Amino acid sequence: MQLEDIKGLGAKRIAKLHESGIYDPLDILLMFPSAYFDRNKVINWKEISPGTEVIFEAEINSPPVMRHVRKGLSYVKCEFNSFGTKVVCTWFNQSYIYRRLSVGEKVIISGKLKKITTFAEISAPKIIPSRAGNIVPIYKLPEGLNQKLMSDAVAALLTEINIQGYVTDEIANKAGIIPLRKAIYEAHFPTGIETAKTAVRSAATESLAYTLSMYRLLKCNTEKRRKFYGEHISQLNYAITDLPFQLTDDQKNAINKIVGHMCSDKRMNVLLQGDVGSGKTIVAFLAAYYAALGGYQTAIMAPTEILAKQHWKKAIDFFGSKGLKVVCLTGSMPAKDKAVVLESIANGSASIVVGTHALTGKNVCFNNLSLTITDEQHRFGVCQRGSLENKTDFADNIVMSATPIPRTLALSIYGQLETINLRQKPQKNYSIMTAIVPNHKINDMYGYIEKRAEVGEKTYIVCPRIESEDENSAVSTYKKLKSGALKNTKIALLHGKLSAAEKEMVMNDFAFGETAVLVCTTVVEVGMDIPDATTMVIFGADKMGLSQLHQLRGRIGRRGQKSYCFIAETSDTTGRLKKLCTCFDGFELAEYDFNFRGAGDFLGTRQHGRAETFAGIKIDAEILRNAEKLSTQLLSDPEISRALIKKADGKEEFIRSLSLN
Repeated sequence: MQLEDIKGLGAKRIAKLHESGIYDPLDILLMFPSAYFDRNKVINWKEISPGTEVIFEAEINSPPVMRHVRKGLSYVKCEFNSFGTKVVCTWFNQSYIYRRLSVGEKVIISGKLKKITTFAEISAPKIIPSRAGNIVPIYKLPEGLNQKLMSDAVAALLTEINIQGYVTDEIANKAGIIPLRKAIYEAHFPTGIETAKTAVRSAATESLAYTLSMYRLLKCNTEKRRKFYGEHISQLNYAITDLPFQLTDDQKNAINKIVGHMCSDKRMNVLLQGDVGSGKTIVAFLAAYYAALGGYQTAIMAPTEILAKQHWKKAIDFFGSKGLKVVCLTGSMPAKDKAVVLESIANGSASIVVGTHALTGKNVCFNNLSLTITDEQHRFGVCQRGSLENKTDFADNIVMSATPIPRTLALSIYGQLETINLRQKPQKNYSIMTAIVPNHKINDMYGYIEKRAEVGEKTYIVCPRIESEDENSAVSTYKKLKSGALKNTKIALLHGKLSAAEKEMVMNDFAFGETAVLVCTTVVEVGMDIPDATTMVIFGADKMGLSQLHQLRGRIGRRGQKSYCFIAETSDTTGRLKKLCTCFDGFELAEYDFNFRGAGDFLGTRQHGRAETFAGIKIDAEILRNAEKLSTQLLSDPEISRALIKKADGKEEFIRSLSLN
């Protein structure tokens, strides 16, 4: 069964789903509601403060009114009755709303209370169609899709598809969780809000138990070494002394530990994590150099083409002077160029192979691979990493992260990897000021950016989405600034929908050309190194984790210049975002964010080609503990272990099987 087989899903709607990481029917079933509305809950409007998000059921009092103010501006206004209080809702430039509202109809409305006097006012709320049952699920959907369509699609799928997880009903009952099929049904068609939340937590626990089990199967640290590098310490030390800078004590300690592992009789599995600017890349290069001295190849996998090409260029500078060939393999390469790279990998002439997940392709055959390095490991699924490591027998492995992982999570997921931390930073005069900018100061901020551009400095303006109803989307912000506040400054747009060639052109012009301001999505979060970038603006920061924001902030001031990171005011600026303004330790921010938001940002759920699978559910320490116990039970069953090992060669998914009813 495909998305095309679901009633109501045409080509345009399927394209919208693809943008949100939904590619097949299973993805829809695992896109759980972000909230639930209890129709029995009475709202006392007098107790609600302006600015509060509200969800309520109301009856339409009178026919809606539509007015055209001028060309390009119209509004629809409608009066509702909610528990005896008049509620007036207004929608701008959404004429279709007028046709959806009928007197006497009951609808569920979700929005932010603007103000309340003798009646309540709400601007641009979302309308959620009523449906049978007291508990109504509310989905976080891309623009162009509606709640009814989602509910109907889920209902159709649950009648067509039979789902079997790895966790049997017996094991689920012992673990105190709801069996998977029942959990999925309860999440979408709840009998009660608490039961629905328990169902989603159960599915989250099972998914995490699967991930933990796969790590334990793929990351066994007790295997005897099959590849031997020889003794090349003196040559490695010479390469270190030949560097144009001095390594920090943490970097020296890291390379000593890594080389010690490479010289031991056991296969190496290391998690190398360090804050932004701590120098993980050079440690990885030195490890790869040691492997090359022994006659072996190293594969370095990055999550994006931009980062892969950046690593490739740096690797050429480092390894080229040592007579070692470096190649880069990405999915967008022309077939002719790709064939040349594949040949150099296969015949062993390429010692260092840098690339994206294209390195895991079946047509990639290494000659003598002994070391794999995965950068920004949380952006890859465990099976993606495993498929690179399985390109050769018993490869040594380094996984790197510039997003420090909270200790509780690291012990759970990476318990069988040695963790090496880089907390020190090279001796530079880092001076990145972070401040929250109130809405009335935004134009002053743009004036500052314009002045920075006049002296050759660069600015990132980061937006949470490419396109959306939100005025802070990348496309709308770019258009607004290009014809408004920054019309005299060369400005460019970068996001994931651009082709590889377009991204390359935009980035090159920003890095080396005349572009002074880059409006972009979080595609810049990882690895990009623009020496002249000294200013960053972040919109929608309340939708991001602190570790992600800290990574973004690390894109500026790379040469120690005085730099500013401006956080546009949001509803959350009174709480955790203030922590970002006063704390510059990525490890501390990671612990804070884990306690505040849960594990989602660190597990990389947004990078797995899937939507926010467990939206609204905090993957906390309790879920982690339960998942660990569940993983142990799964691996103690020989049949399940064999099934998991077999699954590791395919698509990463915690669903054991799907079949039509």
